[in-house]
Amino acid sequence: MITLEINSADIRIMEVSEGKVIKWGSRPLEPGIIKEGVVVAPQALGTAVKQLMASNGIKEKKVTACIGSLYSLSRMVLVPTPLEQPVTEEAVLEVAEDVMPLSQEETYFFWQTIAPGHGGQQVLLIGVPREVIDSEVRALRAAGINPHILGLKTLALARAVNRKDALVLNIEPTSFDTIVVAGGVAELLRTSAWQPEGLSEEDRAEQLVSAIRLTVSFYDTHHPGAPFDPKTPIFITGQMSGDRALIDDIQGGIEYPIEPMSPPLEYPEHLPVSQYAVNLGLALKATTAPRMRISFTRKSRETPGNVGHMVFSIPDINLLPQIYKPWRPSARQIYASLAIVAVLSLFFPIYQVTTDAMRETALVRQRYAATNTVMQRRLAELSKREPLQKAITQYKSIVDMGGAFVDDLEAVKKEAKNLGNDAGKFIEIRTISHYGNSITFFCEADSYNTFRDFIKALEDNGQFTTPIIPPEGYPYIKGGTITLQPKR
Repeated sequence: MITLEINSADIRIMEVSEGKVIKWGSRPLEPGIIKEGVVVAPQALGTAVKQLMASNGIKEKKVTACIGSLYSLSRMVLVPTPLEQPVTEEAVLEVAEDVMPLSQEETYFFWQTIAPGHGGQQVLLIGVPREVIDSEVRALRAAGINPHILGLKTLALARAVNRKDALVLNIEPTSFDTIVVAGGVAELLRTSAWQPEGLSEEDRAEQLVSAIRLTVSFYDTHHPGAPFDPKTPIFITGQMSGDRALIDDIQGGIEYPIEPMSPPLEYPEHLPVSQYAVNLGLALKATTAPRMRISFTRKSRETPGNVGHMVFSIPDINLLPQIYKPWRPSARQIYASLAIVAVLSLFFPIYQVTTDAMRETALVRQRYAATNTVMQRRLAELSKREPLQKAITQYKSIVDMGGAFVDDLEAVKKEAKNLGNDAGKFIEIRTISHYGNSITFFCEADSYNTFRDFIKALEDNGQFTTPIIPPEGYPYIKGGTITLQPKR
């Protein structure tokens, strides 16, 4: 099995045979080959892949590749389908319209039933822009490769750490992934863009630590009865996982112990496991994951230095669209084809009589069809440009939402602090949550007047839409729940 990871900075390849890592290698990519998750130079990427395979002596063309998670969306949703019935595509797409602001014309949707839920069945839903997948498949075909499996990068990472409960921080030069695995389920899959160039080591670590805390806080908010255990290990992977100083700074800012990976595969001791975590997770995709439902049974496998480690199931979703999968005729289709050939052979002498006339007619039709195909293709390309740009803008707004939460939170805390410093008053900010384009928090002041002054300060801040709707009972209450709408 050949696994291939492609990102905007480099490509990494690995060959695995019978549970053993045989070969691996990487190659940097020229800037500009991949922009905003889309391969804009498929020939250049295809050439780079061919050169990487040749330099490592890899000839196999059956490849398992991955799709980056930066411009993809994943949601755990509840589909109202009774447990005794299979979940249908129509039911999933109906739920998708409510939780993902993406059009079916511009997006590939994939899903997998995970477990029973209250009032239906839990389904993992993934949406990927069509151009992201189409451009990567075109590039691989330019290298003579027809991928038979496409996996989501964050799911591959969750599979590679091989733990029932874990945090994963995957650090790359242009993005980082934060993943929460709880009870054998990949509960949260988040990918954020970042630019570490120009930042100090401390600033880099602080930004990554903030992302980890934000992700865990989001998980705790949605699991109030079972908060994330601070003793849970965190696994740091990716191209920048070899930066020892950065890793030490991250450990100093979090309570979760950093542990080395131990995937259930046999591999040489000198393999940089953390940097090839995605490849290892893709290799495990075909061996440890079920097809439709997660199984919470444990399987014992021997790994170097870790005998009998437990293997946990992660969703196994193939992101390769049906149009790219090889067609395999059924037995009925084969028999029908043979019958048609037999019938046509009986009429072959008649066809010979009119061959010349049919040839001329066919040539005219071919010219018409070729001209019409070119026109239709150009019309389709023109019609796709505007929707594609719109889709990319929507993805950017969704990806940037995580950073906006930090800005909104800082603005609220700043006004509360300024009120206390200037007037000697006291405001306590308690629970905070962020949904869509709004931020909601509960606060309590030392007096009615202080609470009124705090709402007035938030309105004067200029960062939020005014007027701010106060809680019920205002102005004769000292606190309550406030919802803010940022101006963006």
